[in-house]
Amino acid sequence: MTRTRTLIWTLMLSTTLTSPSYAFFKLGNNAEDLTGTISKTLGLTGNSSTLVSQIAEQFPISGQQATGGVGSMLSYAKQALPAAQSTELTSLLPGIDSLTNAMPQLKNSSLTSMDEVNSVFRQLGMDSSMVTQFAPVILKYLTSQGASTGLISSLTSLWQ
Repeated sequence: MTRTRTLIWTLMLSTTLTSPSYAFFKLGNNAEDLTGTISKTLGLTGNSSTLVSQIAEQFPISGQQATGGVGSMLSYAKQALPAAQSTELTSLLPGIDSLTNAMPQLKNSSLTSMDEVNSVFRQLGMDSSMVTQFAPVILKYLTSQGASTGLISSLTSLWQ
């Protein structure tokens, strides 16, 4: 009897740990389903929702982890960038405030260092090394939205 229970628990645990996060959290299995689910769940709109969906699709994380990770990185960027670049970033991601306010860790706060960003990643259950994995995806997305080379260069420096 004990052996059977152990086998069942082992199978359940291995299934949970090896399933893609979108399947486990029932976030759908394609970009459209994922974007819609994240948008509805977290109240995100437009470009912010698309960016978060791209992150969630590329890494084995939940929509909330993607939102919190992207939100923390952008929150720090808004504070650290010169005013003109911060304005450009906000214009490229009009829903940036919903991103930074979607998670309790970020609500009404301004992150002022990469240490704080790394701390948010850890609070969300992600290794802080994920920042370096998120950065190229965010930069590519912003480039596709027409970000200036100056903004991309500044963000690259910030998120190292």
